[in-house]
Amino acid sequence: MRKALALGIATAFVAVSLVGCGSNGSNASSTSSNSSASGAYKDGTYKAEQAAFDAHGYKGQIEITVKDGKITNVLYNEVDKNGKFKRDDANYASKMKAKNNITPKEVDEKLQQELIDSQDTSKVDTVAGATESSKTFKELADQALKDAKN
Repeated sequence: MRKALALGIATAFVAVSLVGCGSNGSNASSTSSNSSASGAYKDGTYKAEQAAFDAHGYKGQIEITVKDGKITNVLYNEVDKNGKFKRDDANYASKMKAKNNITPKEVDEKLQQELIDSQDTSKVDTVAGATESSKTFKELADQALKDAKN
């Protein structure tokens, strides 16, 4: 079991590393307009998605909107192979709430708001009880915002 978990983690790390190394990988996209002189980012919509599904059968997706040089909207979801969002899975949410006192929807909303408020992924705190989702959120946000930096 440990070997399988280690192999899965190593595979995910390699996949994320390779995606991050690409100059314009298929897992990241952006549409941008004029650069804003006052903000830290170029206006546009920036997206990123995990290359593979995690051990729970979900993969993260993020879409970040920048207007006037600032992050104005963040939409983060974890989706299964059938396109169902983790935040909408009542069974998963009830188990997570019982174990960690938080639901996937609450995690997503907290992470999204922290990024909008801080404008910096390094200032987004890891959510207790959702370490992996928090890590994935930050990695994808960094990947999506790579092309948005002035």
